Amino acid sequence: MIQTFPLGSRLTKFEVVMSDIPPLNVLIANEQAQDAKDVTSSLRAFFPDSRIEVVYSADEVLRWAAKCEWHTILADVGLFRHSGLGTLTELKRKAPTAILIIQADCNDMTLGMQVLRFGADFCVAKNSPAFLTELPFVLRTLLRNQELSAQVNAATDRVRRLEEKVSRTQAERQSLVEQLDQVRQQRTQLQGRLHSQEVELSQTKEKKQLLLDQWEKIRQAHTQVEEDLQRVTGQLSQERGEHRAYREQLERLRQERDQLQERLLHIEGEKQSLLTQLGQTRQTYARLEEGLQRHDAELSLERTEKQAYREQLEKLRQERDQLQERLSQTEMGKQSLLTRTYPGTGTNPAP
Repeated sequence: MIQTFPLGSRLTKFEVVMSDIPPLNVLIANEQAQDAKDVTSSLRAFFPDSRIEVVYSADEVLRWAAKCEWHTILADVGLFRHSGLGTLTELKRKAPTAILIIQADCNDMTLGMQVLRFGADFCVAKNSPAFLTELPFVLRTLLRNQELSAQVNAATDRVRRLEEKVSRTQAERQSLVEQLDQVRQQRTQLQGRLHSQEVELSQTKEKKQLLLDQWEKIRQAHTQVEEDLQRVTGQLSQERGEHRAYREQLERLRQERDQLQERLLHIEGEKQSLLTQLGQTRQTYARLEEGLQRHDAELSLERTEKQAYREQLEKLRQERDQLQERLSQTEMGKQSLLTRTYPGTGTNPAP
């Protein structure tokens, strides 16, 4: 069961379990420790109890590739800036059964074709907003495709072995048929010789007795030949039954192979549909990011205007305080002047 979560969110906040995938052996190669940590968290959330190792250079990934039977190797293309993409061929040679996934900074078709030509199985864009979301699903699809390909190859080998066995059986049957023809010819020859000896037997009794003895020997030989013929016929019948069973088993294997090929085509269709949905999601993210940038620009402008208003308000407040202070000083001066002008009075004269 897969727990759903918003696209673009951090996978470390969710627990996602794929019960149909056993624990994996994953080797991550990346110069950036934080990127490697994010990818590790994403894969551990989708594939619990898996063994995940992280290396930080091209030399390390070549050494570690031969230390374990890895299910997948996820390498950053930046590791091969100095050693070149030819290192991918050496890496694939040391880990032939591992799925080699290369992550790059952008959707560069030329770069993708280059890494595939040097032995990579898949290339993903790590700067995609949904990279951490897409990676486990891409890995699961590649693992299933690898498993189906192995099943198809095994079924093809079984069909080939059965065809070879059927061919050998047919050759043996043909040899037995030829031997049977030879036995029949010998029997015909013996019957001819017996006829000539019977003619000679009519001429003399001694020859008759001799021919009778020879006839007895020939009869015994004929009986032995008949027994051998019956035994060979029984073996031939048994082999025909086995051959029929082989043909039926071969037909079932061919049907299983056709079913596996249909399942593989169906999975390829699902993969293409998923890639189309991912492309649409990326376009939606791009439009949302453009709107967010415009909103941030408008908000920044409003903040700038608000700050200018605050500064003008502060200046006005300062001018007001200065005017109030001047007014207070003027009032005090006026009071002092009135006191000097009208001494001894407790009230101010009327104006």
